[in-house]
Amino acid sequence: MLGWFKKRGAPATGPDYRHVDSREKAEDLHRKGELQELLLLPPEFGGERIPPNVVYVPPFAVELKARLDLGTISQLARDGHVTRYTATPTYEGRSVVPTQIHISATEPGNFTGTISIWGEAVQNEREPVLKPEALPVSEFRIEASMIERLGPNELVRAFIADYEAWNLYCNQLCSRDRETGMQAAEAAYASLLEKYCPAGQTRQPIAFGSHSSHESASEVILEMVESKDTCLVKTRHSKGTGTLAMEDDYEYHLKQQDGRWYLTSVLYVCDDGKYEGL
Repeated sequence: MLGWFKKRGAPATGPDYRHVDSREKAEDLHRKGELQELLLLPPEFGGERIPPNVVYVPPFAVELKARLDLGTISQLARDGHVTRYTATPTYEGRSVVPTQIHISATEPGNFTGTISIWGEAVQNEREPVLKPEALPVSEFRIEASMIERLGPNELVRAFIADYEAWNLYCNQLCSRDRETGMQAAEAAYASLLEKYCPAGQTRQPIAFGSHSSHESASEVILEMVESKDTCLVKTRHSKGTGTLAMEDDYEYHLKQQDGRWYLTSVLYVCDDGKYEGL
C-alpha cells in the first residue's frame, strides 16, 4: 500500500526542490541526470514500473533505499520475520520530489526506517551540528524503539545497516566541509551507539572511508552462539578492490539487560588477533 502526505514549509539551507512542482519537471531533471527514477515497491518485492509506484529522487536516496531493501529487509523476509512491505513518501508544498520515504516491513515482526532527502526533515535532523552554510545530506535511520525489540541476529543486521548509512553520511558531508563534517560525524556516531549500546559504553575514535567497514548487501551472519544473557554473532564481510577479493571477519558481542539486547563490542578478527572496532 502506497500513500502520499503533504506538508508545508521550505528548507532554510541545502537542496531545494520546491520548484519541481510537476511530474514533467521531475522527468526533465531525470533526463539531465539530477534525479533518478525510484520504485517505491521494488521489483524484487513485486513492484511494477507504473506511475503510482514511481518517484524521482537524488541518486543517493536510490542507493540508500536499495541497500535497505536488498540488504536488511530481504534477509528479514528470508528468515520469516516480515511478510508485508510499505514505502510511503512525504512531501513539502507542491513539490513532487519526496522529502522523506518512510519504510515499514511487518508481520509478524515490525521493522521501520526513514530515508531523509531534503527540506524540513533534513534541517531538523542536522540543525544542532551543522553550520548554516553546510549542505545537509541524507540517511535512513532505524527507529530506537524498534531496536529495543530485536533479537541478537536482527540487532546486528540493523547495526550494520545504520553503520553503513553513517559512513555514507560522513563521506558526503566531509566532501563539502571537512571541519563541519567531522563534528557532525562525531555527533552522529554518538547517537548511533546510544541506540545500540548500554549507557556509558566506551568507544574507539571514529573512522570512515570510501567503502564502509560494514555493508548490508555483503556482510553475512555465519554463526550465533547464545547463552542465558549473552550472545556472540559472527559475520563475514566480502569486498573487492579491482580484481582482488577480500573477506573480513567480525565478532559482535551482545548482552541482555532490562528486557532488551545491547551491543557491547565489535571485534575485527584476523590472523594477528582481535581488535575492537566499536
